[in-house]
Formats: sequence, C-alpha cells, structure tokens
Amino acid sequence: RVAVEILIPCRSCARCLAGNYMNCRNRIGSHGGGNPPERQGRLTGGYAEYIDLHPNSIVHPMRGDIPAEIAVMYNPLGAGVRWALEYGGVHLGTNVLVMGAGQRGLAAILASRYAGAGTIIATGLTRDANKLELAKEFGADYTINVEEENTVERVRELTGGDGVDVVLDVTPMAQQPIRDAIEAVRWGGTIVLAGLKGHKPIELVTDMLINKALTVKGAFSVDAAGYENAIKLIESGKFPLHKMQTHKYGLDDVEHAIKLLAGEVPGEEGIHVAVMPGR
Repeated sequence: RVAVEILIPCRSCARCLAGNYMNCRNRIGSHGGGNPPERQGRLTGGYAEYIDLHPNSIVHPMRGDIPAEIAVMYNPLGAGVRWALEYGGVHLGTNVLVMGAGQRGLAAILASRYAGAGTIIATGLTRDANKLELAKEFGADYTINVEEENTVERVRELTGGDGVDVVLDVTPMAQQPIRDAIEAVRWGGTIVLAGLKGHKPIELVTDMLINKALTVKGAFSVDAAGYENAIKLIESGKFPLHKMQTHKYGLDDVEHAIKLLAGEVPGEEGIHVAVMPGR
C-alpha cells in the first residue's frame, strides 16, 4: 500500500530545490492552479477506481495490512504532526491548546501526546460533544465547550495563570479563536494559525503580540516528513484511529460524503469520511 501526496511539484524550480516544494510555482494539485492543459481528460482526482500518477508524484510506502479507511488518514494526521510538532515546536512537557475538534484538531492532539506534551487542552462547540470525548481518548487532558465556558479564563485556571506554551487554531471561519489564542498563550509562546477565515479582516490588538513577545506562524500544507511521520504513527497502532473513522461511502455517494464532512447533512455527524471505490 502507498500514500500519495495531494500536490505534485515540478522538482526543478528554486523553491523545490530548496526543499519548499509545497509552494512550488508550477505545482499541480489542491494548492496549485487546477488541471493544466497537458492533464485535461486524465484521471488526476481521487473519486475514481483508478488514478493516473504523474511522474513527479511523491509516493510513501505503507504496510499493506492496514485497512484502507485507516491508511488514508495519513493526510489529516500529517497536518496534525507538522502543524503541532514542526510549526508549534511541541515537545516533551509542552502545554498545548488545540482550538477546534475536527479531524485535524484531533490529529494535532494525538501528535502532541505522541511527542510527550504536558497538558493538552481542546476546544469545541456544543455540537462537538462526541469529538471532544474522542479528544480525551487521543490524549487531551481537558476539554472546553466554548459556548458554555470562557476559553481564556479556563486556560488560565488550568495553567496556574501562566497560559499555554503553544496554541494551534484549526477552526474554520471563526475569528474569536484568534483573539482568544493571543490571550491564552503565555509570554514568549507560539501561536500556529491553520484555520482559514474566508479572507475576512480581523481586528487585533497587535500591541499584545509585541508586549508578550509572541511568535505567530501560518501553517501551510504538509510536507514529505509530515506524511512519513504520520504513517509511522498509523503503523504504530498506539491510538484508536478507527474511532475517528466514522463513515465509508462508495463512488455513487461522493456528494453526500462531502456534504456530511462539511456538516451540511442534518442529523448526521462525521469526523473522518472515506470514499472507497467498489464499496
């Protein structure tokens, strides 16, 4: 079994040669410019029984006995690993706040616990109750329902007033988590921003960034090292990843699967949704 990265670099431009292939100007894939003329009419997406791999595709080996629906978690797990450990610098004893309990938030919690983090705190909404319970199974020490508790006050209470070392925001569209992150992180701490906000401007008191000597990083994509570490984590079998895998669909139900993952199916909640040709 292999894992294939979702963008294809040219491998010859200055950025690729410097190791920053995720930002290759000529890349093809989810962060690139769509399907160039030479790719039109070829099977380049994942919603098919077969896929045409470009010669520049980056392929990672994975043990063949791992169920396909678990194996494909290398993608969100790769994000959690890179965003928490590389961008956030989470290591033994680090206190972490993960804002957002979707699959990438859960992956960041799992990666942080795997790295030996100290106190891990996760936030979510009332509708995220099941996800927050899973967050505890993945390694979170405490969870916060932001609709019932004040995030900043609770974090300060749990950290003796100091705040956490690292905050990772993976919430989509919501602006308040960024303001809370600045308040909840300790002096000299790190904030990693990974949740897109729809290009909407956000009011911030930037003096707090200066006075608290904060490091703020934007988390862009996942690299080969992130995927390789995610695969090692999957192969370790140390975490109940099957509990994050909530739904499996065949190709005829791709539209429903996408809507479910986006939270647009009333009465149904999904965390990790797999599309499996032949199902």
